[in-house]
Amino acid sequence: GNLAGDLPEPELSKERLLEIYRTMALVRAIDDRGWRLQRTGRIEFWIPCRGQEASHVASTAAMEMSDWVCIASREPGAMLLRGATLTSIFAQLFGRANEPLRGRRLPLLLGDRKINVVPCMTQVGAYIPHAAGAAWAAKLKGDDTRFIVYFGDGATSRGEFHSAMNFAGLHKPPIVFFCQNNGWAVSTPNDRQTASDTFAEKATPYKVRNLRVDGNDPLAIYAVTREARDRAREHGPTLIESVTYRLGFHTSSDNPDLYRSPEETEAWKRWDPIPRMRGYLMNKGHWSDAREDDMKAEF
Repeated sequence: GNLAGDLPEPELSKERLLEIYRTMALVRAIDDRGWRLQRTGRIEFWIPCRGQEASHVASTAAMEMSDWVCIASREPGAMLLRGATLTSIFAQLFGRANEPLRGRRLPLLLGDRKINVVPCMTQVGAYIPHAAGAAWAAKLKGDDTRFIVYFGDGATSRGEFHSAMNFAGLHKPPIVFFCQNNGWAVSTPNDRQTASDTFAEKATPYKVRNLRVDGNDPLAIYAVTREARDRAREHGPTLIESVTYRLGFHTSSDNPDLYRSPEETEAWKRWDPIPRMRGYLMNKGHWSDAREDDMKAEF
């Protein structure tokens, strides 16, 4: 909960800080409930996002409501921050016709045109060039709209990622490419995916600005995403590599015990973003144990 490093503390109001924290906590509560629903046969499939709450919640918070968010499969907080109701989200999980996509998608492949959230395709990374093209279209029209597109580390091994980087380096669309590096492309570790030292540097040959950030630090994520967003219209794209960790399963069809050690997961639990953010809020006098208990009872 203590500030460290060389980034300035972002200028966020108490209300906005609490909104980010509550959304992170709500995402985890939804994750816990969704897992139980799948395991009891109530829904068909589940994509856990435990451990990655800060990465997408804080970065979405750094964008304006007029901006477009192109999500992957672990970003329910993007929907919540933009005003989606729990009723609509759970309608999507159950495949009901009264949700924005009329129950036609797998659980957590969320989206709603009314709040500028574009759902991903099931093919990993296939939507990245689409996001870059849409951002370029906004630039050609003279709109002030910016874009952010989420994808995992495994998507950087796909040709679509490199096509998007090449396009972005040439045309300079106003977009933030947000790579959530959670350590594993399903069961393939980073050192078996690529010879690059980082995923961020994959953008360098295409002349796309890039950087890495602690993906479990919501303040750092907000700061770098906001800066990338604000410079995008004049200077073009940025690739952000958010270094985080998937504490749970890849999907409900996965068993991580087959490919990673319990010691690795335990080590990463120390960097859980929710206790880190809670500690920061308590140090600022914005939160208390009593408020924490009230929030959990509400969820």
